[in-house]
Amino acid sequence: MHIDEARQRGNDLLRYASRWWAGEAEVVHTFFSRTRTPGEHLRWLRMQAFKELQPKPEGLIERLVLQLKDGFYTLEEKTNRTEYLETIDFLLEEFRHYVLFADVIDAITGSKLTTEELAGYEVPEETRLAAMRRDYIQKHGQLARAASSFCEGGGASLFYEGMQISGDPVSDSIAAACRSVYEDEMDHAHHGVEMMVQAASTEEDWKLAEEMVAAISRQRLRMRNQQFGFPLGEARLAEIAEGKIEVPARFQALLV
Repeated sequence: MHIDEARQRGNDLLRYASRWWAGEAEVVHTFFSRTRTPGEHLRWLRMQAFKELQPKPEGLIERLVLQLKDGFYTLEEKTNRTEYLETIDFLLEEFRHYVLFADVIDAITGSKLTTEELAGYEVPEETRLAAMRRDYIQKHGQLARAASSFCEGGGASLFYEGMQISGDPVSDSIAAACRSVYEDEMDHAHHGVEMMVQAASTEEDWKLAEEMVAAISRQRLRMRNQQFGFPLGEARLAEIAEGKIEVPARFQALLV
């Protein structure tokens, strides 16, 4: 498939997936549409901090640390220096996101967050999402990795909506954290589109990619809805899956 055609297919897939990313924005916007107490914020903040750190066996941060450790001893032989640096940068970014949300949590509670406490904030829909991604990667390899990366962050919808809130010290601190993460996540989303363009080379690839992106995005929306206390009902989730939602113009910036 010619690169220009592949890029067009990537853009078409992005437009298709945007319904679920807009859905994530609707979930978060609905939650933030009324004033929330610090205690109401704590639940979703702890879940987000868990997602960033994943304090569990074979969680993201642990896997990246072990990957760097193993790769160091084969650097310039089996391990490519550029890819090694990219892993370092990704680890730094993800851990920094955890720190941003953990600091907000500490400011609210007046105590120090522990990884043991955080481990209890993996919600069922997040567990299902992680299992879905893992199963796809085991079955479909690099194409599934590209599909998973393509969906990563859900168009940065949580962070975009979060950086809009203000009016009290807690809201201001949440907005500052979300603004910092948003700038990183938009880069990730664009990278995900590029990865998909490189990974999908046939009509069969693109069909499978669309199926995986749709399934992952649907599950991401369910995860986000649970994280924020189910502000959207099942009927509304079904409407979003059918594309009955206005897609923010900001997603146009992700087109390649």
